[in-house]
Parts: sequence; structure tokens; C-alpha cells
Amino acid sequence: MTSSDQTKHSTTQGLGLGTRLAVVGLSGDLPVSLRCELPVGYEAAGTARAQLNRHFADRLTPAEQDSAKLILTELVANAVEASSSSGLIWLEAQLAAGELLLEVFDQSGEVPHRRPADDLAEGGRGLLLVEELSTHWGWRPEPGGKVVWAVARASAA
Repeated sequence: MTSSDQTKHSTTQGLGLGTRLAVVGLSGDLPVSLRCELPVGYEAAGTARAQLNRHFADRLTPAEQDSAKLILTELVANAVEASSSSGLIWLEAQLAAGELLLEVFDQSGEVPHRRPADDLAEGGRGLLLVEELSTHWGWRPEPGGKVVWAVARASAA
């Protein structure tokens, strides 16, 4: 791991897991939060992007929305791949103090790591994208799996 990897990647505490769908909106610099569960499947990433857009579109610039949606897509796709087909994944997002924290729970205890991908590989670039688009990212173990999280810039549109 290079020194820049160590700066952007860590295993610190973040938000806890939520249940179903809950949205908390507060004014000023106080946080705006989203929590939802998604069924494991190909539609999970699209549903996650739609929820993110619905709850944060008026609070993020178009470029910040694009980056956040790409980060979230990669985190959810990895969670879907790591979880059993009959399970659920959890999404939690919190916007506060110029940062958008994105967290995704999956049912695997396996440590996330960037895989080397050659030019012809179809996969293996997700965490590289997350690392490049986020200010930092990490993971933590949770009962029944783990949470992978990333922090994106949010200048408050």
C-alpha cells in the first residue's frame, strides 16, 4: 500500500446501519441522512442511485451528484457480489459539513481490496474508482458482514 493509499483508506467508525427507509432533513449545517435496505440483485445499484438523487439532488452540484452516484454504484455492485442472492444490503448516506458519507453493508466478512485489472478485464476497477473519486474510503466489520464506506466532497449547491 502506498502512502497515498494509506491516506485515503482506513477502517474507522462511521454511521451505523439503518432499517428500511428513513430520511432525516435538517436545515443549516446539520446533517441530512438517508437509510434504506435494498434486495440483492442487478437492480440494487439503480435503486440506490435513485434514492441518492431523490434525497440529495438539490444539495449537490451536478458534478458532485455524478461522482457520488458513481461511488455509490461501485460500493453497491461490490456488496451485491459479496452477498447471498437471498439477502439484503443496506445503504446509509449522510451529508454534513461539506462531505457526503456513503456506507454500504454487505454479508461478507472478506476485507475489500483493489484487484489489479489488466486492460482486457471486465472487472476489478471499482475500488480504484472509489479511491479516485472520494476524499477517503474504508471499511469496518459488522455483525453478519461489513460496511464499506466512502466520503465525497459536497459543497452544498
